[in-house]
Amino acid sequence: MESIAVVVDSDSPSEQLLDAAKRHIAGTDLEVVVCRIVDRDEYQSEVRRKAESKERFDSIEAVEAEATAEAEAVASASFEGVAHTAVGRVGTIPEDVLDIATEMNSTHVFVGGKKRSPAGKMLFGDDAQKLVLDFDGPVTIVTDE
Repeated sequence: MESIAVVVDSDSPSEQLLDAAKRHIAGTDLEVVVCRIVDRDEYQSEVRRKAESKERFDSIEAVEAEATAEAEAVASASFEGVAHTAVGRVGTIPEDVLDIATEMNSTHVFVGGKKRSPAGKMLFGDDAQKLVLDFDGPVTIVTDE
């Protein structure tokens, strides 16, 4: 079955992003794959920091389970009555999003983006832009106003 992939963050997902995905699937039988990617570098930094101070840290499996639960909560609340799958991973955007989209036969990706100047994108990179370049299908980028 074909699907769309919707990439959410841990804070509160953008209502504009979710609305765009809902409009896209209206009247279709597309499945929704809600992806929550925990940045690998941030996770590793947190583990090192906690290990140095002898604090307990969560295993990668525990963090991925929590990310999956967050994605499931978003999927259940936002896509009620629509077939959906929740995926949580510790990794990187766009690489893990591309992997998930391929695994789940996604034909379209929806992702939040940051407003940056072209020079800012060149200097700091932009995950959404990388998805546009690397995904073999349409990518909808929604920026908060």
